[in-house]
Amino acid sequence: MIYTEKQIELLSLALMGDKKAQAMLADTCKPLSMLEGALRADKDSIEWLIKNEKILAVFDDAVGGNRSAIRVLIKSKEFGLAAVANYINGDEKAFEWLKKQGLSMYIKLAMGIKELQKHDSSKSVSYLFKP
Repeated sequence: MIYTEKQIELLSLALMGDKKAQAMLADTCKPLSMLEGALRADKDSIEWLIKNEKILAVFDDAVGGNRSAIRVLIKSKEFGLAAVANYINGDEKAFEWLKKQGLSMYIKLAMGIKELQKHDSSKSVSYLFKP
């Protein structure tokens, strides 16, 4: 992933409902802004990611529990994203791996997604791969 720690922090805050962070993210990093929308099950954001940022679309699908999507992340050497998706889906070892690797921006991303999931359970459909 080629995004800065600041951009990931904005994404995490946006996922937690911070409107200022959402606006800043939309102004500075369209792909992560679209990922935020996709994680909220926004169809237009999902379609944009599929067309323009496939790896982020795969990550969104992996967060939804799709094991095939997680395998694609690993094959694409997106180990941090794969670990976040695994952690979101209940793998505590993935969180420990992120800590051990010093991947604090991925930990922030995971916390933002977990917070979103506490308040929004609308996302449960895989659209890229058959689960």
